[in-house]
Amino acid sequence: MNTRKDERWLDELITRSIQSGSPRFDAQGWKRKYAEEFELLSECAAAQADSRWFRFAGAAAAITIAVSVTFFVFHRGTSEKPVRPTKSETAKSPAEMLTVMSLRMAYRRGGIEAVEEQSRRASEMLGPRPTTATVQQLLKELENSQSERTEL
Repeated sequence: MNTRKDERWLDELITRSIQSGSPRFDAQGWKRKYAEEFELLSECAAAQADSRWFRFAGAAAAITIAVSVTFFVFHRGTSEKPVRPTKSETAKSPAEMLTVMSLRMAYRRGGIEAVEEQSRRASEMLGPRPTTATVQQLLKELENSQSERTEL
């Protein structure tokens, strides 16, 4: 005889000696008979459900705090960087402010509005200019510039 046949034989013998039908669990009868144990099991199940909820809520709170701190650090870090003045902002003369390189840097910094603002500042630094010039004024200015070159 093999082991499986021995088990069936024993199961059949036990079943016939106890009762002729298959065993059934009577839950309501068990609850009445063991009321205290049933109450204890119910409380444990409720406590486990609550502890799962608290674990989930704690994990959600931790994730929310971590994301908030990360966002705060990265967002705050970008706004606190010191702004270095560009060459166009530290230029000493209007001519330096209107070089191609200076205007290109202004465009990259703020688009056409920044170029217009830089041109306006250069114009303000020059001050008012006459709208017309006579030939005598041009010759006099030319002589002044040539004399300055010879002095250098």
